[in-house]
Amino acid sequence: MRVPIEAVNGHGQSIEATIDKERCLGAALTIGMKIANARFSGRGFPYWHLDANAGSGHNDLVDVPGSPIVFHVAADACLTGMQRHAFFCDINRSALEHLHSRLKHWRPMSYLLPGDNEEALKVFAETIRQSGDSPQYAIGSIIVDPNGYWYRNKKGEGVPSVGLPLFAAEFPRIDIVLNLNAREYRLQRGARQIVMPPRDVLASLHKRHWLVRRTRFGSGNDWLLAIGRNVETGDHRAMGFHKLDSDLGHDVMTRVEGQRQGDLAI
Repeated sequence: MRVPIEAVNGHGQSIEATIDKERCLGAALTIGMKIANARFSGRGFPYWHLDANAGSGHNDLVDVPGSPIVFHVAADACLTGMQRHAFFCDINRSALEHLHSRLKHWRPMSYLLPGDNEEALKVFAETIRQSGDSPQYAIGSIIVDPNGYWYRNKKGEGVPSVGLPLFAAEFPRIDIVLNLNAREYRLQRGARQIVMPPRDVLASLHKRHWLVRRTRFGSGNDWLLAIGRNVETGDHRAMGFHKLDSDLGHDVMTRVEGQRQGDLAI
C-alpha cells in the first residue's frame, strides 16, 4: 500500500544546542543506515522511516536544517543499495506545508501525515504490514523529537507514548531515536507530577542495546539523546554516545535524572 504525499516552529534552543542536536541526530541515523545497507543492500529490503515530530524541515530561528532534511541527506549518502520510504508527521499543518516545499528532491520517497502522531504510527505500521514485509524483519528507524519530555497534552502534541512501545515490540529491527528534554523531566518530577523516569522510558521500548548522550548548553538546554536497537554497535565516544550499561552510560543517565551533586538544579 502506498500512502500519497499531501501538501498540507522554534524550540527556544540556542544556536549551539540546535546545531549540535541535528548533527547528533544525523550521526544516530547514519549508524543504523550503514549497518542496514551493508547487510541488505541489493536484496530488495526497503528502509522504513518515521519522523513523529517532523516540523517544517528547517529551524528558521537558528537557520539550520531540521530532522527530515537531515534524514534524507544521510540516506543519500548511506542507503545506496536500499529503497527508502520516509513518513513525516506533524500536528501543525502549516509546518507540513513548508516541509512539502523543502522535500522537492525527495518527494517520490516521502509521505506527509498531518495530525496526531499516535495515528501516524498506526498508518506507518499498517503500511509496512500491507507492503508484504513481515513486521519482525522490517528495517528502519523512528525519530521522536518533541519540544518536551515523555508526555502528550490534550491536543495530542508530544510523544506517541501509547503506541510506541507496542510498535517496538512488533517491529524489533526498526531503531528508535529519542531526543527528550531532561530539564523538563526534572521540573515535572520536582512538581511531584507522575512522570516516567528516563531509564524506565528506555526499558519500555523493548530494545536490547541503547546508546545515550547528554546535550547541555546552559541551564535551559539539557537533553537526553538515546538510540535503541537490537543489534549491538559499540559506543561512539567521538560523538558523545555511550552504551547504556557502561559506566559512562550510567553517568549520563544519572546526570540526566539529576541524581548527582551539582545536577539537581533545574
